[in-house]
Amino acid sequence: MNNNPVKYLRPIFVNKNIIGESEVWEPLSGGRSNKIWRIGNKVCKLYDQNRSSELFPNDPVNEQNILNALKGTSLAPELIYFNKFEIGPVLVYKFVDGPVFKKPTKKIAQSLSKLHSISSENIILKTRNSSSKNLLQQCKKLLIGYGSDELNLPNDPNINDSEVKSIIHGDPVSGNIINSGNHAVLIDWQCCAIGDPSEDIACALSPAMHHLYGEGTLDLSTRRNFIKFYSNKEIVQRYHLLGHLYHARIAAYCLWRVRHGDQDYEAAFCKEKNFLDTIYS
Repeated sequence: MNNNPVKYLRPIFVNKNIIGESEVWEPLSGGRSNKIWRIGNKVCKLYDQNRSSELFPNDPVNEQNILNALKGTSLAPELIYFNKFEIGPVLVYKFVDGPVFKKPTKKIAQSLSKLHSISSENIILKTRNSSSKNLLQQCKKLLIGYGSDELNLPNDPNINDSEVKSIIHGDPVSGNIINSGNHAVLIDWQCCAIGDPSEDIACALSPAMHHLYGEGTLDLSTRRNFIKFYSNKEIVQRYHLLGHLYHARIAAYCLWRVRHGDQDYEAAFCKEKNFLDTIYS
């Protein structure tokens, strides 16, 4: 990335009347993949496309497409501007006021329920396969270089890909969701896809992801309350069928991140593995 992206982007945005010349660029924390600033009532995201993986793709075009598609739903911020520059793709959206959530809650479950009920017809996004065979293949790919003593994978239960496909956020951790009054507004849509809605439930209820992006302990009562307020019980049932594989994949992803130098994922892996050993052993 450019060593001074603000110096590069400011005159472009001023010239296009996106921001005022004197507005302050305030760096925002929370994101691990991209550089983000608040500029008045707007947010600017500069993508680092070296920070992408199969499980969590950092796809700016997908994020642009979904923000356009979800306009007016209260589920996502309002897109203002998108372009690709020499320093990387840049997206600007309207700032959503409110704190991020600390745990998966009733509001988050309701917003995901609403998202998963929206027709994905005519929405251009990448698709994801949630068959048990594909999930296991992803696990094994992430675990290359590790032995079975690190993470013991289950046998393939031979569950087909979901016949019910919807828009999925792909990374609905508490830190990516803003408590905006009556709504839980999801931000950071760079991992979205057309896929199995139960995948979002698994991510929202992942002990590893909660360790990295939430606060406190993700206890059993929090999990139960979240599932209680998620409206589509068939999708909840599918989460229960594939839960072992979903959580094993997140654990494998944590090991993959550790191997690539992100040492804070080691504790996250331990949280996910402990959950797997407790619930599925």
